[in-house]
Amino acid sequence: MHKYFAIIDQKTAHVLILCLVITWLCFQFNFSFNLNVTLFSIAVIFPLVFTIREAFKRRDSIIKLLSIFKSSLNAVYYCFANNNKLSDEDKIVVAGKLREISILFFNVLRGGEYSSHSVREKLNEVYDFVNNHRAEISNGVALKIIRFLKDVHESIENTVGLKMHGTPISLRAYCLVFIYIFPFIFVPTLINDLSASNPLIVYSLACIHGFILISLYNVQEAMENPFDQIGLDDIKLEEFHFEKS
Repeated sequence: MHKYFAIIDQKTAHVLILCLVITWLCFQFNFSFNLNVTLFSIAVIFPLVFTIREAFKRRDSIIKLLSIFKSSLNAVYYCFANNNKLSDEDKIVVAGKLREISILFFNVLRGGEYSSHSVREKLNEVYDFVNNHRAEISNGVALKIIRFLKDVHESIENTVGLKMHGTPISLRAYCLVFIYIFPFIFVPTLINDLSASNPLIVYSLACIHGFILISLYNVQEAMENPFDQIGLDDIKLEEFHFEKS
């Protein structure tokens, strides 16, 4: 049942209460007007749909980057693991260094502070390991490792960049403001169009429209941070961890 209530929060209650109060006031003071709300509806729906679409695109881009991150770390590990000249102890050391890179990265995604210097230090530890074992590691394998580590670093930087820069804040603020304004425009028009209907129908339609708009906004908000493991569509970070030992 949790998934059916994931898009409901305090803002949902605020909008529904606002719809009910405005409807009650309009009935109390016999206030209504005839206004075409189509353009106003587009002014709310279009930016909502746009931000939701962009949030999903951003999420898909992050998933691709995380896949590159994990596959590149695995490729680095197998370059060492398949080297018969390296001892098992050295392979365990390398796996530990790669796991530290993974842990550092995912701590940042879960809300930790990002330090590019710390990331470079961890990557340099692997570079140093390669340089210290050039007798056991051929030039070709060393070049492969460096290339894969470059992909790891690039995927980390790109993912952190996407995390820090989401969909436009001003556009989301605009959407929320118009959602709260919408009942003031829509309810009097609804009463004018359904003046002969049961008031319960007007109350219901006002609440349904308000619920739809704020639910779309909440969907976008949940998609804005796909790392917090709160929303239903959040990225399952544990699937992208490096776990070799």
